[in-house]
Amino acid sequence: MKRAWLVGILALLVSAPPAFGATGTIVFASNRADGNRELYAVNADGSGEHRLTFNNLVERGPAWSPDGSRIAFAGLALDGNWDIYTVDASGGDLRRLTTDPERDDNPRWTSDGRLVWQHGPFNCPCQEWIMNADGTGAARLPLAGNVLTADPSPHGQKIAYATDAGGSWSLHVAQLNGKGDKQVTTGPAAFGDFNPRWAPSGSDLSFLRDNTGNNNDIYVVKENGQGLLQITNTPGDNEFWQSWSADGQSIVYMSGNDNRIRSVALADGSVNDINTSPMAPFTDTFDQGTRDASMWHVVQDDGATMAVSGGAAVASIAANASINPASNSVGAHFGLQCSLPGDFDFQVDYSLPQWPANGGFFAGLSAIFGSGTVGRQSGPWPDLVVGDAVSSTGYTSIGLPTADLSGTLRLVRSGGTFTAYENGLPFFTAPGVLGATIPGLVLWATGDIWTHQAGSVAFDNFRLNSGALTCPDWWQDYGPDVARGASAGGED
Repeated sequence: MKRAWLVGILALLVSAPPAFGATGTIVFASNRADGNRELYAVNADGSGEHRLTFNNLVERGPAWSPDGSRIAFAGLALDGNWDIYTVDASGGDLRRLTTDPERDDNPRWTSDGRLVWQHGPFNCPCQEWIMNADGTGAARLPLAGNVLTADPSPHGQKIAYATDAGGSWSLHVAQLNGKGDKQVTTGPAAFGDFNPRWAPSGSDLSFLRDNTGNNNDIYVVKENGQGLLQITNTPGDNEFWQSWSADGQSIVYMSGNDNRIRSVALADGSVNDINTSPMAPFTDTFDQGTRDASMWHVVQDDGATMAVSGGAAVASIAANASINPASNSVGAHFGLQCSLPGDFDFQVDYSLPQWPANGGFFAGLSAIFGSGTVGRQSGPWPDLVVGDAVSSTGYTSIGLPTADLSGTLRLVRSGGTFTAYENGLPFFTAPGVLGATIPGLVLWATGDIWTHQAGSVAFDNFRLNSGALTCPDWWQDYGPDVARGASAGGED
């Protein structure tokens, strides 16, 4: 449903996502898609957030491949089995690599592109296995004791792992063939040390230490066991799934207190939040084939539908649809999951595949709760493009005749002044339009003018050009892993 090639090029320039596997790109799992845990990626500065996977799995522990081309993760399938999967860096080409009834978890990549993973229940017995990237050649690694959360070195054939071989859970380093094994830390008796992660340089290890049985903190130690350094000291929080930044100057992790992703600087211990919510500018082209539930909620009355189809978000009202007596209307809409409390600028392309003359429909772009719309109206009068708003001075509206069956709609609020655009031209302005708003793509018919004919609208290329978003506080993020470039780079 793309319009002119120029529009498509401009959309890409406005909202290009981070290059797949580019330096500093963070992959993580999140429950923001209606509570389903899927994979997302975001730049280290919080820009370019985008969803990678659309499937029926519960994902955890994503890890970038060395060349940044694929992501491995553990997935819980409908058959109740945790197994190892990979996807390409854009989220496509899903491959299931293990099918064993035992739990397979915590995949990590070797420097030559193979995968190691944890096999067995969390409470053990548990082992570390290795296989080729296509799932062939699986074999157990000959490592000491029960093994958790292993991580191969980014250079060479070493592996760091947590083991109970010495009594308490401690860190060891060995060759992948098990030779040259040496103990690096002595973990505290309450729980111990786990989740070693090699620094990009391949000489230092970050890890998690639990001194009490319920308080993880991040530490760093050299491969030879020297230079032990505590990085975080948070009695009220548990750090999980730590991952080195691409430059090795900070560590990204998940806070167990609120399931948010943060970073801690090694130089001074300062902690910063990493924004993983969508940020303007961005575009949704609806090319993923289904509604992105982390981006849009959907509301549908009886006889009205809205879904992604053919590269567009299509809303339809059937001729036999029922009027909702509470609103004296029938309709469907997509609404953004995040709100805009202040100024904003958003737009969408539209076409009218089924639009009977004088049908009694409104199709358009809405500032839900922000009290303004722009769109196409078909009633007992010639077709109009309509802008309206409820402002501090009351309700105002304007309608201009049009015969267009496609175009672009845009809403802008600047300092409380609300402006509606069609095809790039402003035609309606209202001052004093305040309050948080949710961008919406809407189709409705009002009971007193609807002629009980079918109608539909197709929306495409939704663009949030500007505006600070406030997203739901129930969103939770898990298992960040930072890519180390076109060469790439937990437990809750």
